[in-house]
Amino acid sequence: MRLIEKIAYITFWINVFFVLFIFIMPVIIIKIPGSFDLLTANKGLNPYNLIFSFLYLGVAFHWGYCIWFWYKNDKYSKSIFPLLFLTGLYAPLYYYRVKIKKRPLRNKISKPIQIEKEDNSINDNEFIELTRKNIIGVLQLWTSKSEQLEYQKSVPIAQVSAELFGQWDDYYTPDAEVMTDAFTTDELRLLDDFEKELTERANKSNSFLPVIEEYIETDDWKALNSLAKKILNELK
Repeated sequence: MRLIEKIAYITFWINVFFVLFIFIMPVIIIKIPGSFDLLTANKGLNPYNLIFSFLYLGVAFHWGYCIWFWYKNDKYSKSIFPLLFLTGLYAPLYYYRVKIKKRPLRNKISKPIQIEKEDNSINDNEFIELTRKNIIGVLQLWTSKSEQLEYQKSVPIAQVSAELFGQWDDYYTPDAEVMTDAFTTDELRLLDDFEKELTERANKSNSFLPVIEEYIETDDWKALNSLAKKILNELK
């Protein structure tokens, strides 16, 4: 493993710890009397803030690595948007998906000539089938409360509420030619309806989504869950 890859992996865990630290810090301040004074002592020049600054450097490196990796290997995906707007909150999720889980990278999929030279190359029919399977898979995830909760349980570092939106953005590419091969005109219209509803709900949330255990109780989740079930029945 190259040095930069080793550093990226180490900073991935630093980033995860940093995110957890951000979320538990208000609890620590509330639950432990005097903790806020310790954090602000000596005008912030104390061991606690120095540790925080060190962690932040790791987060900044990891986020920069993810941006670089996206540009080099995955720039046909829409992951750049949460990477830019959610920065260190989304970077470990992106790294987990593309480096650890090794989801298909959009640069490779979008360059057929390069794919033909690789051992893992796929032909046009396989790509069409994969595109349809991926989109239907996201819809199936949206329809199942139990699968979403199990997903969160199996991958504790994931923010499944955001992941539901992120996976749809990754796989639904309405302008791609393959979409007209993978779906009929009526099916594309259904997918467009889901895209519009998803976008409206995302804008309404202002990029802030509660944890999945809370999100499944909201009207937004229930509306998208119901629409996903309806569309999935039509696609089948």
